[in-house]
Amino acid sequence: MSIVKQTLEDLKNGCEVTIVCFGDSITAGYGVRKGFPYFWREMLQQKYPEARIKLINSGIAGDTTADGMVRLDWAVLSYRPDLVTVNFGINDALMGIGLYEFKSNLKNIVQDILYGPGSEVLLLSSQPLETPTYDELVVQYYKKIADVANDMEIGFVDVYKAWKKRIKDGIPLSKLILPRLDHPNEAGYKIIAEELMNFF
Repeated sequence: MSIVKQTLEDLKNGCEVTIVCFGDSITAGYGVRKGFPYFWREMLQQKYPEARIKLINSGIAGDTTADGMVRLDWAVLSYRPDLVTVNFGINDALMGIGLYEFKSNLKNIVQDILYGPGSEVLLLSSQPLETPTYDELVVQYYKKIADVANDMEIGFVDVYKAWKKRIKDGIPLSKLILPRLDHPNEAGYKIIAEELMNFF
């Protein structure tokens, strides 16, 4: 059974579908004109031309899971979405929010979405970071995201793994990120959108 079964059915049947992308600057599309929500919506609309897709970008640069919990009601639940993507982790790691607290916050966010409007949920990790020390740190948080998805039986989009595969295949990390910013460029964002499409 697909973990986005209802959203998938609605897209196939040409229904109105509301998606909220919730997270930090990776979701917001910091430093680019088109982030992954833009490319993903384009891909969905191309595949399901009859569907009426409303996509709301609720990403805010600098946000941690603690910030996300504070604004969840108005930034996500108020739209009563069919599907929510949740993408936090890098800021939690860099601002010293411990792994236990991070996992607990993420679970609370997911619970409120599942038991509030009853939306389907996809959790996302983020891209590799240029500095090895920081990269090793954020990977621990990405693993907790996968754990939450497994514990709560929801979808996990392994962005980190997808990027590492592209790098192994010969695309340098520098070609996928903004110079000196450790944020995806538009080519990097397209990878995230493609990974999301694997569920659709």
